[in-house]
Amino acid sequence: MQRQAETIGKRWDYCAKGYDAIVQNEFAGEVAEKWSGLLKEHAPCEKGSVLDIGTGPGFFAVLMGQMGWKVTGIDCSGKMVETASENAKKAGVSAEFYQMDNHQLDFPDESFDYIICRNVTWILYDPLRALEEWKRVLKPGGRVLYFDANWHMTGDEAYREAIKRDEEEYRRLYGEPENTYTGDADTDEEFDKVLYFKEVLRPEWDEIHLPELGYEKIQVIPRVNEQVYSEEKKLLYRSIPMFLVRADKPEE
Repeated sequence: MQRQAETIGKRWDYCAKGYDAIVQNEFAGEVAEKWSGLLKEHAPCEKGSVLDIGTGPGFFAVLMGQMGWKVTGIDCSGKMVETASENAKKAGVSAEFYQMDNHQLDFPDESFDYIICRNVTWILYDPLRALEEWKRVLKPGGRVLYFDANWHMTGDEAYREAIKRDEEEYRRLYGEPENTYTGDADTDEEFDKVLYFKEVLRPEWDEIHLPELGYEKIQVIPRVNEQVYSEEKKLLYRSIPMFLVRADKPEE
């Protein structure tokens, strides 16, 4: 398990600078306000303790801190943790950040009211274990909210062709899409091998397995692209829907 976490962390170390550039643009524009609205709308309470899993450069962590929550962020990449800490300080937000495997959390049972993450669950190597662990650290009645898409999924020919068409139109209008990865091919190949969801369609998978893990009050929104993306990204990711999944840990 440690080896898989290290493989994923190493890959995302190479993305920290590029992802930070994206996040800085989000902070500066209207996208941050859109995300804050969604995080607030789906929160289980007005304020409390929140865990941002796969915090990356700390985008969600900063937004939640600005809303008055007690914030903890984790990431398997040490460089992402460093970047998130710097961004929180710049924003005047008090938050704690740790390098940690998303599947094995170093927190006591029932530590958090709210768990949030964006574009993280697709990189899980054992999602059932991870989601069980997340439920463990939630307080009774606590909530997990995550946003993701079928990133890196092979899909069928029609799916691949649709993505290709979107990318070509994007290039024609806006130039080359951002590529945040700056590492070597071997690291990226090793990362690709540990991806559980590479051939698994979601959020159908989540709708099946979250109840089995003991979550309740499950809500799935299959597409939120139009709510959270800039005009450019609405085009680039037109054929890759970002979905929302919300689920609660039962009250005692």
